[in-house]
Amino acid sequence: MKKVIVALFCVLIAATTVQAKNKHKNQGFVFVPKDVVIETVADAKDKDDNTLVVVQGQIVKALGDDKYMFTDETGEIILDIDQDDFNNVTVTEGEIIQITGDVDKELMKPTEIDVKQIKKVKK
Repeated sequence: MKKVIVALFCVLIAATTVQAKNKHKNQGFVFVPKDVVIETVADAKDKDDNTLVVVQGQIVKALGDDKYMFTDETGEIILDIDQDDFNNVTVTEGEIIQITGDVDKELMKPTEIDVKQIKKVKK
């Protein structure tokens, strides 16, 4: 009986350790290949669902519920930005930023970008 209890305890400890490691995996980091091309909003809208895109432009309006209207010279698209994805970056109106995220296409809804990373563009 002692062996069974010890074995269960070891399994429980191992499972908890793996879960704790995975919880913080890639937190705050988005892998963007060096040869990534900065795309336009119009290009991003034509991409398949879950395609990683990088766009530059500006946020022109907060829509509520973590949604923001983003625009560049080719059009506008809705960004879905969780508060923790801002990573302490403060964005002001008219400021040019670079967004990295996944295209999110749903039936009967406009195409969005699920933002993973925000960077200010240096002038």
